[in-house]
Amino acid sequence: MPVSIDYTGKIVFITGGGRGIGLAITAAFAKAGATVIVTYTSKDPKDVVKKISDEHGVPIHVYYCPGEDTARVNEVIELASKEVGEVDVVVPNAGVSLWRETVDMSDSELDWIMKTNLYAPITLCRGFVRHWLGMGAAVKTEADPGKPTGKANLNKRILVVSSISGVVNMRPQRQMAYNVSKAGLTMACKSLAGEWAKYGVTINSISPGYVATDMIKDPPPGEGATWPKVWMRDTPVDRFAEASEIGQMVVLMCSQESSTFMTGHDLIIDGGFTTY
Repeated sequence: MPVSIDYTGKIVFITGGGRGIGLAITAAFAKAGATVIVTYTSKDPKDVVKKISDEHGVPIHVYYCPGEDTARVNEVIELASKEVGEVDVVVPNAGVSLWRETVDMSDSELDWIMKTNLYAPITLCRGFVRHWLGMGAAVKTEADPGKPTGKANLNKRILVVSSISGVVNMRPQRQMAYNVSKAGLTMACKSLAGEWAKYGVTINSISPGYVATDMIKDPPPGEGATWPKVWMRDTPVDRFAEASEIGQMVVLMCSQESSTFMTGHDLIIDGGFTTY
């Protein structure tokens, strides 16, 4: 008997859900029947996600929400929950990369990577768990952060998009800050899984390898133009992942069929890259 995953009646919140891997995750959840909330920072994806919405007959809502702006993140959590409905699944996906020798990296560049890739997903997850517990997304003060007023058995799912860059030192590009941010993000998920299990929240992560997105199709000029060949050579299956493959796995991992007992796990999806 074929296995089918039905998200009808579920609401899924995806950061950076309008491009790259995030767009594939949006499409996969929409195909499964979910109502989707997408956030963006730079380019408004309304036209792109409308096509997906029309194709699958499900609503997709779009909010401007730069992840490093914690006040805006908390505002969107409360606003989207009121306008769309209570979110069942959160997918912190948005991230940025920077190929730069560490000796050439400025403080502002380092801050940008860490705030976007590490701090932003953590504060997003914190805000949602606080909201689900009836505490309000924003922490009041250090002395009075607030206390849970809602039910503890939330039955919520968080699936964070990390990277194999948090597992191995990538080459030939230099990206120390990116590697560190993703390693920290993966460990944050493991730590939060232990903290939030008592609330009925499971939190896992995926660590994709190289995916056929714009970075692969349009590498940086000069030396960077040769890097995709190196990445392909080091991937045993001799191809890059399609973004849709990542999206489908995220849907599976967040489903009631597979996620009720799995928490604190990082799933590597890399075509064998990290086997070397």
